[in-house]
Amino acid sequence: METANFLTWLLFFGLISGIGIGTMIYAYRGKGSIYVLFTEFISTSSSIPSEVEVDFQQGCEAFQQGNYQQAINKFTEVMKNNSTIAEAYHNRGLAFANLRQDDESVENLLRAGELYIEQKNQDAIVILKKNLELLKARKEAGFATGKLKVKS
Repeated sequence: METANFLTWLLFFGLISGIGIGTMIYAYRGKGSIYVLFTEFISTSSSIPSEVEVDFQQGCEAFQQGNYQQAINKFTEVMKNNSTIAEAYHNRGLAFANLRQDDESVENLLRAGELYIEQKNQDAIVILKKNLELLKARKEAGFATGKLKVKS
């Protein structure tokens, strides 16, 4: 009887400890964490159509305030209405990077790069390359120190 009680309590405390440790790892390394790599958003070099201008500006404001998920949502709205605004993809990529969602970040940054090439915007391409290099350096630094990203 005592062995059964002991095993029950051991299982209970093990489960609680596992949940606690898992939650801490998720908050520190997972998609629930914030690691601000980019502090400045990309403003537009061209005029934005009026139907998406408000969402774009709200996305920039949210980014500046550190509300990266809200910024992502606003830039997504911009892209739903006009998928040719490179700066929206670029800013959404930067916001994803600050939320440690590097795969989504790279995907958006590459799409921004394609649009910048179509627009022949060399200055933006230079900035984009620097952003991608910073992402790569962060990823390499994480592997070099043995810190692997926990998938959730």
